[in-house]
Amino acid sequence: MTTQEYLSQISRLDRMIKNKLTELAQLKELAYGLSAMPKGERVQTTPNHDKIGTAFCKIESMEENINKLVDEYADKKNKIIAQIDSMEDETHYDVLFLRYIEKKTFEKIAADMDYSFRNITRLHARALQEFEKRYGKFYLDNKDVS
Repeated sequence: MTTQEYLSQISRLDRMIKNKLTELAQLKELAYGLSAMPKGERVQTTPNHDKIGTAFCKIESMEENINKLVDEYADKKNKIIAQIDSMEDETHYDVLFLRYIEKKTFEKIAADMDYSFRNITRLHARALQEFEKRYGKFYLDNKDVS
């Protein structure tokens, strides 16, 4: 895992949570439209007489998974923020915080900090190097980053 991938975990988890919440909303919408007993022609199959119960179990399972993702997100975000907070160079701190915590583009960071785009990309590269020197041993070549 590279330094950028390590720092980008927050954004990825945030997107995963948003996607799961969308899936959950869709599942709930489908569940509200279910009827308890099917009407109409009988076909020789084993019917699921508890469609609402099955849907409720799926919803509950998905909510548990979302809660786990939210916990993981909060833990990783707090850890990464603490690591960025410990950066000694204030400019490096600003660039990393704006990029990976506030999720700003390099263009926006350059405008906010009153630097050129090219300068921001250089500062970003140096900030990543400094971050990697301090914390790389915790995530580089590590399969299970927690």
